[in-house]
Amino acid sequence: MSFLLYRVSYRWIILFCCVLAYAVSFLVRWSYTGLAPYISEDLGLDKGALGLLGAAFFYPYALAQIPWGWLTDRIGGRLVIACGVLLSAIGLACFATAVSLWEAMAWRMVLGLVAATAFVPIASLLAQWFSAQERGLANGVYYGLGGGVGQGTAFFLMPFLTVYVLNDSVFPISGWRGALVVVALILGILGVICLLFLRSYPSGLNSSLSLGAVQPILRINQPEKESVSSFQAFYDPTFWLLGALFSASLIALRLVPAWISLYASDIFFVGWNYGRDAAVVAGGVIGVLYTIGHIFGSPLLGKLSDWLLHIGVQRLFLPIVCLGIGALLMTVFLTVIPPPWLLGAVALLLGIVLHAFPIMNAVVAEKWGVTFTGQSLGGINMIGQIVGAFVLSVSGYIGMAFSSGAADPLSEYQGIWYGVMVCGFCGVLCGWMACSRLSLSSK
Repeated sequence: MSFLLYRVSYRWIILFCCVLAYAVSFLVRWSYTGLAPYISEDLGLDKGALGLLGAAFFYPYALAQIPWGWLTDRIGGRLVIACGVLLSAIGLACFATAVSLWEAMAWRMVLGLVAATAFVPIASLLAQWFSAQERGLANGVYYGLGGGVGQGTAFFLMPFLTVYVLNDSVFPISGWRGALVVVALILGILGVICLLFLRSYPSGLNSSLSLGAVQPILRINQPEKESVSSFQAFYDPTFWLLGALFSASLIALRLVPAWISLYASDIFFVGWNYGRDAAVVAGGVIGVLYTIGHIFGSPLLGKLSDWLLHIGVQRLFLPIVCLGIGALLMTVFLTVIPPPWLLGAVALLLGIVLHAFPIMNAVVAEKWGVTFTGQSLGGINMIGQIVGAFVLSVSGYIGMAFSSGAADPLSEYQGIWYGVMVCGFCGVLCGWMACSRLSLSSK
């Protein structure tokens, strides 16, 4: 009984620490976006180079998914996650010292490697602490709140620090570099908090115990499966279909947040005659609206997936539908130069629907078992991250090529938004195929 009470109470502290850790991962991921106009001017970067700078993070991030997941399955998530936060703080401070594109890309690659200690290890850790009927909510909370806070900091707080605080202060480092250093100091404190309070397993448990011992709370009608082999998932066609859906979701999640603040800044600057600094901050506000959708949408969608599962609807149904809605929303950017209110509304809706994909974390745990969640999810995430990184790396060049000869400077974003739409619809198709296979296997 004491163990059950410990688990019921302490799991929320675990979730809180996971929110902090994922906020750090998301912050370092998008740390360049809100500062893109200043970094671009300082280092002499065009939009193609900015795409390369963004993608430099995601290649090592993708390749590190399985190793970090494998290590988490074997030693637990506490040290993996906490050390990742501390190393991310150091890497962000080092990124602030970059004086060329190649140096900036090198530090972005380091950040990608250490930030990969978040998504899969956290999902694996939460699978140990939360039962199946709460797993959608837990994944939605850590991804929504953590990712939203980190993304909001990158989109708005960093530009605000750069424009309105550091330029008129006694802080020894000014501009975008000073903003990064200030935030890196805060991240170091968060890393210490994670190290002190995270626990890999509920008291008295370890990863070798059976699944039944890890699920003392309410159980749903469909019992979870425990894998007989750590590599069993890789031979299942459902694994690859989920990987395709994950890839399409991550393409949207790489392109939209990478470009929406810069796109909004250009709209305010070119279309609405804002000054450059005011346009950058206004673009950050649009990014914050996207982030608000992320913060509230992901937990609500996760809880909705728990309810749908309870009434017999496949959990995967929700991320499929949401990805399709996100693809349709891109038509607004493709057909008009949106006024501020419409731009903000679309950003908010995109923030909601594009962040349903963490529900797939619970799908993986329930399909192949919690013991190998880190390794199985790491494989799916690696596929998605590599595809997403490649598309992001070429997105700036695609946009520039699409606008060749066009008088409208905003037209260079058209190719980017078309890419989101096409990949979204392809992901929906693969998702329906995976959903059908999951339905058949449960019968």
